[in-house]
Amino acid sequence: MSLASSFAELVTANVPRGDALAQTTEVSTTGVRAWIEDNIVFTILVLIACVVLMGGLRGNFSKVVTVGGLSLIGMAYMGIATNPDAATGIGNWVLGLIGIQVA
Repeated sequence: MSLASSFAELVTANVPRGDALAQTTEVSTTGVRAWIEDNIVFTILVLIACVVLMGGLRGNFSKVVTVGGLSLIGMAYMGIATNPDAATGIGNWVLGLIGIQVA
């Protein structure tokens, strides 16, 4: 077989197009978000509880208040970030504080 006939066979062969390799399903992060909510959040809450309890046992109440308060702020942020309706509600509430009513 000559080089010319091999080249002619390659040119006339049916080559699959690139769209055959494209992904047909939609990519989303709902599985990752659900896993984080189910596993990581619980672990963080347990660690925060341990720190607060250990600080309380040692009598270091300023650390307990600081860690507890910052933890509540962080968990509130996590709750707002995982629920799109919560972010809209909080935005409307903040606007309501300065007298702007959103319908």
